[in-house]
Amino acid sequence: MILKFNIFGKAVTIQSSKLDQTTQRAAGWKDEAVSATSGFYNNIAAKIATEISKVNFQHVKYKKTPNGIDTLTSMDGSDIDEVLNWKPKGHLNSVEFWSIVARKLMRTRQIYLDPVYDSDGQLIDLLLADDDIDTNETVNIVSPFFVNSNTSILDATLSSIATKLQQGRIKGQLKINGLVDTDSEEFVEKAKNTLDQMQRIGSVNGLTVTDSKTEVNEFSNSYSVLNDEEIKLIKSELLSSYFMSEKILTGEASQVEQIYFYQSTIIPLLNQLEKELTYKLISSSKRQKVKGNIYYERIIIDNQLFKFASIKDMLDLYHENTQAPMLTVNEFKVLMGLEPIEGGDVYLTNLNSKIIKSFSELPEETKEGEETS
Repeated sequence: MILKFNIFGKAVTIQSSKLDQTTQRAAGWKDEAVSATSGFYNNIAAKIATEISKVNFQHVKYKKTPNGIDTLTSMDGSDIDEVLNWKPKGHLNSVEFWSIVARKLMRTRQIYLDPVYDSDGQLIDLLLADDDIDTNETVNIVSPFFVNSNTSILDATLSSIATKLQQGRIKGQLKINGLVDTDSEEFVEKAKNTLDQMQRIGSVNGLTVTDSKTEVNEFSNSYSVLNDEEIKLIKSELLSSYFMSEKILTGEASQVEQIYFYQSTIIPLLNQLEKELTYKLISSSKRQKVKGNIYYERIIIDNQLFKFASIKDMLDLYHENTQAPMLTVNEFKVLMGLEPIEGGDVYLTNLNSKIIKSFSELPEETKEGEETS
């Protein structure tokens, strides 16, 4: 909607439009910077939402082990597994639900998930809740995409972009009594010096001076077309705010770039989900490692950075670990995102290696390669 008024002899235009909560863009406002920024932000939001929606929530039961890593058993098929991974939770499917949660966290400081139980205390659903709800009963997620309680990363970044782009806008013209020399750098320097002098004089009380042959015309609108440098600025500001490179969006990112993005942007949210879901959905008697309990339960999410390692990298690590083992079988399985097993708290090494205290214990060999006593 556009309203025009005549106030104090000047035409004043007031524009209003409905804000799209998904794109953070006012429909109907036409501006190259708005379009470019909104479109690129949507790509970033979609990437983050996709990564969150791909995770698998594992409901597991640990068995305490006096010496070694506590082993775990998957509780696939439990009520918690059913709701977190399979139930649509008020949407088309579970993937859409977690994608919406991630997108909402990018523009909302905190969100609340309301667990629904049946008469037997079994979890049967998990729904997005309104703000006016008892937070002692809800799963409370605080967005990692805010710089403070009132300002999102997106807000801060857009403000920075607007400031930098505004510096390049043409806001008016200085009419001179002469021809504009398009070939001479001397003319450009003289024009800059003239404008600089006008600004310095005007900094005293807002008034400046020109000669009688010079006229200043201020535009009612600023005019510009986004050039390559401005588009690069928009991309750079948005990408760096979410610890991404553009190759993350195009699928051409290196292993280092993938790990940096995942570690900086995705893992903080996954860690929060693990803790809050475990705390709110599993009773304290089942959750706590108290004396007398052999088992305790957790909700875990696979966030191992080894998922970005190539098969060759993993085989090389496995080979090195059998030559000079630093990790037990279970520790290695955990790094690969696999479950620890009973009897896995041992080191695997090939028989060509042995423990010695000094080089004198090495066996002597004949020239033909045979051991001698």
